Amino acid sequence: MTRLNIVIVCYNCGADIVRLLRDIDDGDLPPEVIKFIVVDNASMDDSLAILSPLSPKIQLIESERNIGFAAGCNLGAAAIDNPAPILFLNPDVRLQHDSLANLLAFATATPGAGIWGGVTCDEQGAYDGKSAWREPSLVDLLSWSLGGDFLLRRTLGRTSGGYSPRTLCKGAGVDAVSGCFLLIDQALFRMLNGFDEEFFLYSEEIDLCRRARALGAQPRVTGSAVVLHAGSKTLSGINKLNHLYRAKFQYFAKHGSPMSVAVARGLVALGSALRFAAFSTLVYLGKGSKEQQSVWRKFLDDQWQWHKARRNA
Repeated sequence: MTRLNIVIVCYNCGADIVRLLRDIDDGDLPPEVIKFIVVDNASMDDSLAILSPLSPKIQLIESERNIGFAAGCNLGAAAIDNPAPILFLNPDVRLQHDSLANLLAFATATPGAGIWGGVTCDEQGAYDGKSAWREPSLVDLLSWSLGGDFLLRRTLGRTSGGYSPRTLCKGAGVDAVSGCFLLIDQALFRMLNGFDEEFFLYSEEIDLCRRARALGAQPRVTGSAVVLHAGSKTLSGINKLNHLYRAKFQYFAKHGSPMSVAVARGLVALGSALRFAAFSTLVYLGKGSKEQQSVWRKFLDDQWQWHKARRNA
């Protein structure tokens, strides 16, 4: 009997998925009670060649183009033929032996939550501040813009949009569970019509959890289910920033107002300018990274080009 469905979206990360499947094989939850679905988002490397021989252990779905994370998750979920909950799992996650078993046990103990997650750590095992997210606000964006994240990390161990490890280890309710390790009741997922596919990458899980809370769900995170999350290896630098903040603006546009989007863009431009100035100063002093300086300069230029396009529209 299937106790868990796992949906993984792949883009140039077939080797990571093989490693993840090994983690699951070595875990406390028997692999035979898990249904694995992998959606390949038109990978451009040898991922398909790596994953194809794994059938029938995994159900491999090939997308003809890169449709994004949200749409990829929905495509995988559409292939599920049982009522068990769905775990959306990033390929770059490393599981401990009890990660899945403890997450399912937590879900069984707190059925009203509807959505559950665990604690995410970096490759060194330190809490990374990305296990769950608060509802996005302009106040948090202002804090990030002015460098408040550095202070929050030092004092509370969290980012402006995240939660402290002390809060999460209590099994507390959160606004949104991180999409890298997100378990959801399947009936609730169907009721929500899945992820909003207008979100290509980032913020889709925050939107999903917001809509779930409107239906009475109370997303929760448990400190007993710990995973290591290295972060995407296929997306970094300027591309990551563009995807991340484009999704933030999209979120404010969906759930806010045109004014909130304009303010958000102004705050991101301000934060980008301050970071570029800081890295430029450090580079001048011989202590900074020219790569970081270049990334923020390019991102700041992208923001300026957007504002210029808006004025000329």
